[in-house]
Amino acid sequence: MGAQPDLTTRQAALVRTGADLAKTAVLRDSLDAKQDLGRVLVELRETFQDDKGRPDYAGKSQAYRSAVTALYEASGLSREDSKRVQGSVRHQVGIVLRRKLSTEQLADYDLNPQDRNAPRRKGASGPDADQVTNAPASLPDQVAELHALAAALVDSPEASTLDTETAEKVRTVLADTAAACNHLRARLAPESP
Repeated sequence: MGAQPDLTTRQAALVRTGADLAKTAVLRDSLDAKQDLGRVLVELRETFQDDKGRPDYAGKSQAYRSAVTALYEASGLSREDSKRVQGSVRHQVGIVLRRKLSTEQLADYDLNPQDRNAPRRKGASGPDADQVTNAPASLPDQVAELHALAAALVDSPEASTLDTETAEKVRTVLADTAAACNHLRARLAPESP
């Protein structure tokens, strides 16, 4: 077990609550516990600041990451179980953030405003208008799709199955791709009069 980070009383309480929820999520395969853990992690992110002095909604600060590491260590779960539940909980965190923040705020944090499972659900429900008419998507639309895909893959369950070093490299490349697409999309957007 690693060294415990310096936490405020509130942060320590959230870590303890999160550890219990992580354990419940795995032992009972509980969706409710995963959803509750997603909410706890967003609350925990609010207690840390990013490099711009804002709440760390993107979860990128070292202090937040240390707290999350402490949370999963305190849960007593195996490394494999911790990785598996983290993949599911990332999705729940995204849902909470998309409900809490505006589209503009999500973009400001370089977070994906789209549910990463939405394309899968959309495809399962039948073809969309572009698929029916075979109309090519515009360049801004294609960049927006690439941005959404890269942002979704950063925290995908598949990325969490990689070894730590490779996963971090993949996340860095995907985050850079998402950021570049976001900037390109902004440049391609028509200017308002």
